[in-house]
Amino acid sequence: MKYLGSKYMDYDCIYLNNNEYGFLQLSVFHNVVDTPIEGAEVTIYKITYSGLYNEKAEGRRVGQYKTDVSGNTPKIELPILNELLPGEHYYYVTIRADGFNNAFIMNVQVYSNILTSYKVNLIHYGYSDVEFNFMIQPTRTEMHNPFHLHQHNHDSRRP
Repeated sequence: MKYLGSKYMDYDCIYLNNNEYGFLQLSVFHNVVDTPIEGAEVTIYKITYSGLYNEKAEGRRVGQYKTDVSGNTPKIELPILNELLPGEHYYYVTIRADGFNNAFIMNVQVYSNILTSYKVNLIHYGYSDVEFNFMIQPTRTEMHNPFHLHQHNHDSRRP
């Protein structure tokens, strides 16, 4: 792992078959008072799914960052990785800060020359019985018509 200013980058974990890059930036805030959280640790992983139903996954750390006084990570340049590319690879992000519950973002997609940004509201310990939060970016196959699977059963013209 190599230290680069405010980030750690594990270059051995970034093996992708393209030379295109996009950007990711997170803003981390206290969920009740909406104030920025300085020093939150943001770790990015490349997840590779496998199995007939994508029931297995392996993760490798890509980079680790800290939020600034405004609660922002730097604009992070990453190799593109999204559902339009072949394979079952996505980015997964963990967010940790002292005194707050952890948050996780699944299926983060990075597109060529586009900034993907997230505002993450962390829950302070004691404000809730929730221990962590997940944010799941839906994939294209998950963004289908919710009635699509049921239309066949309700169409009286079909046998």
